Amino acid sequence: MTRLTGPTVLLLVALCASSAQGENVTLEVQYPQRSIAPARGSSVKLSCDAIYDVQLCGLLQVAWYRLTAGSAEPAELTKPGKYFTTVNETVDSVRRRQVVTEIFDLTPKDDGQFQCTAECETGTTGMGHYISITVGGRSAD
Repeated sequence: MTRLTGPTVLLLVALCASSAQGENVTLEVQYPQRSIAPARGSSVKLSCDAIYDVQLCGLLQVAWYRLTAGSAEPAELTKPGKYFTTVNETVDSVRRRQVVTEIFDLTPKDDGQFQCTAECETGTTGMGHYISITVGGRSAD
């Protein structure tokens, strides 16, 4: 299990505390923490919701990233033919942006930790839990 420490935990705690007090939340990223063990050759969808106040946040960028061992920076999932991302946004008292990235033709090279990250135009950032993917045996096709 991966433990979040330092600024990450503080950000998540601050956002949760603001929500509990009924105050406006600038940005919150939501999705369940889980481990996935898909078959080789199959695909998997990663979905996250970014809830934000457009007045406090401005423009918003949301994307899925893969954290790789030995790399200082996570890699955004953008390779055409390998990843396909769809975005849906709804407006109520706050905005909710759903970002779904599908990873195609999985192989053991796709094993790793994945995380959804959002960043406001104002510099406020939010991120969700890690999702672990471990590609298994052959596809049932």
